Amino acid sequence: MSGLPAAAPEPPWEARTGAPERAAVPVSVAAGTLELASVQVLRAISAIAITILHVAQSAGVFVGRPGEAPYPWLKFLPWDASVDIFFVISGFVMVYASSRLFARPGAVRLFAGRRLARIVPLYWAATTLVLLVALASPAMLSEPLGGGIAYILASYFFIPWQRPDGFIQPIFRLGWTLNYELLFYTTFALFVGLRRGRAVAGVSAVMIALAGAGLALRPDNPQLRFWTDPIILEFAAGMLVAQLLLADVRLRSSACIALAVLGVAMLFVEGRADGPWRLLTYGVPATLFLAAGTLGRPGGRPPSRTMRLGILLGDASYAIYLVHPFPMRAFAVLWARLHWTGMSGILCYIAATVLFACAVAVFVHLRIEMPLTRWVRRRIAV
Repeated sequence: MSGLPAAAPEPPWEARTGAPERAAVPVSVAAGTLELASVQVLRAISAIAITILHVAQSAGVFVGRPGEAPYPWLKFLPWDASVDIFFVISGFVMVYASSRLFARPGAVRLFAGRRLARIVPLYWAATTLVLLVALASPAMLSEPLGGGIAYILASYFFIPWQRPDGFIQPIFRLGWTLNYELLFYTTFALFVGLRRGRAVAGVSAVMIALAGAGLALRPDNPQLRFWTDPIILEFAAGMLVAQLLLADVRLRSSACIALAVLGVAMLFVEGRADGPWRLLTYGVPATLFLAAGTLGRPGGRPPSRTMRLGILLGDASYAIYLVHPFPMRAFAVLWARLHWTGMSGILCYIAATVLFACAVAVFVHLRIEMPLTRWVRRRIAV
């Protein structure tokens, strides 16, 4: 997947109460515990890391290397691992948030409807905006779109499509991760009508079978090659962590710290980050971070201001992911006109752009994404 934008989808949460979807995490925090708030914070960190990665890459234009971070030390952190963290969290979220939905009458319809209401509107809006920009002013895009009507339709309906340059990406390039999310959601929907243990086993078996087929057959077809990439096993890893939490498996604080430290150490081990190797270099550390954040013994202290900010940014992580390319592009044009492109100027560009992008995304999350999601859910009665 090298060369693809990092992502994530935001792995959407399913509110247990059936109220408009936000997150099980804020629900638990409101109830006076921080049991799962760390998941929201982890999502926030991942979304911001993705934003930093793309902003740093956009800053390369100021030193004559478009698409490349201007200074080697900006590449030191494994920013791409944020994608894997999101996928692991997504697997966790679907099991944990659906704990009262498994084996319930109408579970398939409810699950599928809520998933689509959660991710489709904002993604379609972002895709349409990119398409309009491409039609009105192609020079505003970093790369030409290519493709035709089939490519456009595939982009809207989450079907992997190979572009003329060889990359399997939709019109809105960040949407490649959502294509994986839809594969996972579709598989999950097939089993959500079963009891939780059987459903998790069924989904995991499908993910393992697909990844195994991809490794054994090496398909040439772009869709099959995409859908059988071993990265899909990260969803199964997240589901396993959720199963442990729901079984009330708890770890001492020292064990959680050890898992987190081990995860950080693994991220900095030099190695390949593509194909099955990505599971080891990024997928395992992502799973360790999630386990460290969720399997600790619950506390009862109210969240601090910093934690509340992290929770808010975690809620808005889907918007951060989808929205940040637009203010990033605007800031790049502004900075080029300012001619402040020395090291200090570039670092200020990165910091200012990331902060502004997060602020815009929070506004979009609160004023557009959430009301739109509620509206769609009312319209389809889920």
